[in-house]
Amino acid sequence: MRKTIIGCVGIVAVAAAVGCSQRNASSSESSLNPLSPTSSSLAASTGGTVKETLTGPAVGGVVPEGQALADQSQYLTGGSTILTVQIKKVSLPDGTVLPVSLDFTTVGSITLSKGEGTMRASLGHFAVSRDQVRVANNGVTVLSGGFFQ
Repeated sequence: MRKTIIGCVGIVAVAAAVGCSQRNASSSESSLNPLSPTSSSLAASTGGTVKETLTGPAVGGVVPEGQALADQSQYLTGGSTILTVQIKKVSLPDGTVLPVSLDFTTVGSITLSKGEGTMRASLGHFAVSRDQVRVANNGVTVLSGGFFQ
């Protein structure tokens, strides 16, 4: 029994160290952020929150903005990752429904109100890594991110 416990602790420590080595420190927070994300390296070792900035071309002369947050705080204990996508300055009519995808798989949608909107979705027991968020309108990408890292 003792060897099993020590082995499990060693595996968790190695997994955390590998995750930390593959992450970069997060950049400055955006005013869109209602949450307080940790740095990416801390997120890798604790299952914290990672962020992806969303950008896109001007629509009607206005450049849209957004960000995606993946709260992985419950991941290490077998829980779900919660994806929150927030957008603003989207120059499309109120009521426009914009599908949101993670690596080309639709995970939800945002209905615009005054050029803004938010979506939350449970991704299940899934940790984001090099996954890209896209917000589209009639198949055309309005906003997309770099990649969660």
